[in-house]
This record gives sequence, structure tokens and C-alpha cells, in this order.
Amino acid sequence: MLRVARKKDFCNVLGPGTRSVIWFHGCTRQCPGCIAGTMNEITEYETFHPEQLANWVKCHNTIEGITLSGGEPFQQPLNELTTFLMLVKQNTNLSVLCYTGYCYEELNKKESAIPVLQFIDVLIDGEYRQNEDFGQRWRGSENQQFHFLTKQYKNQKNEWNTAVERQIEIELDINGNLLISGVPSKDFINKLTTELQKREVNVDFS
Repeated sequence: MLRVARKKDFCNVLGPGTRSVIWFHGCTRQCPGCIAGTMNEITEYETFHPEQLANWVKCHNTIEGITLSGGEPFQQPLNELTTFLMLVKQNTNLSVLCYTGYCYEELNKKESAIPVLQFIDVLIDGEYRQNEDFGQRWRGSENQQFHFLTKQYKNQKNEWNTAVERQIEIELDINGNLLISGVPSKDFINKLTTELQKREVNVDFS
């Protein structure tokens, strides 16, 4: 079963175009300053069979692709993650972007990860480093790299590597929690968290 902390039908700040986003639950890497730290600490999450998650994706016929984040996607059951992505690719024309704290070279040497990689168009890899957070678009820190594993988006490589503008999306759920999607700057996180804590509002950065 795939453990999902959160999913979003339509998002415009975690990759090109409008995308459905899945944040998987759980990560043992504990990078200092990680924006998803609280998400990994909570015990509440949903579980899905690969087929269930693929059917959810297929319902969104106006999106350009899906983005996988977390948590750490490569700490899910990799055979089930492979099945999920295979079903998405077999039944749609969607692109797949995936964030991971592991390096691409590391994953490429891991036998169980290779089948997952074959269904990913762009892998954004590397641990988050606070001292290298300079506002890169779709990346948390400069050490993280785009790996164009297919022809999809490869002609945009230079633009992706040099873009520095960031955007975020903010929502308020029915329980009064503030949900933030995207890659906010560390200054934004600190200021917003401080102000909202004064007002006893829970914040979920993803």
C-alpha cells in the first residue's frame, strides 16, 4: 500500500502547467529546515492500492502531469510505486515529475528503484540545504538538480536551471488548517509561521 499524506487535484506551482500533486508520507532523511518536516512527523495518512491512486489521477483530464513529493517517494514500497506510475503512463499522456532527497546516481544503482525511474520524466534530486536556498524555481536549494530522464521538457533545460522566481498557493481547509503548496523561501516560512502561531493557526507546508 502507498502511504499518502496529502494530494491535490490542481496545482500550478510544482512543475510546468497545471498538475495533480501527491505528497507521500514518511521520510527518514530529516534534512535541517525541510518544509515537509511536520508532514513526516504526523501519524495521519491515507493508504492506497496503486490502482486506486492511478484512477484518482485519471479523473483529472485537464492536467499536464503529476508531481510526486513528500515525504520521500523512494521510501514507499517501490514495486507498488512502479505499478502506480506504469498505470498512469499506460492510460494517460501525463508527464511525471518526482522530488527525492536521494541523488540520481544513488537511485540508479539501487535495483528496486530502477523500474520506478523508467516512468519518471524529470527527477529533482538531492537533500535540502538551507545555506544553498537562493530562490531557485521548483527547487529548494542550489545543489538539487533536474534530471531529464526522457525527451519531455528536455528542450527547456536551460530555462529550468536558471529560473529563480518562486510562487506558492495557499488554501484554508475545512478544519482551519492553512495548506501551502510550492517551494516557499525560508524567510517566508519563518515569518508566516511566527505570525500564525500567535493566532493558533496550524500550517502545513508541502
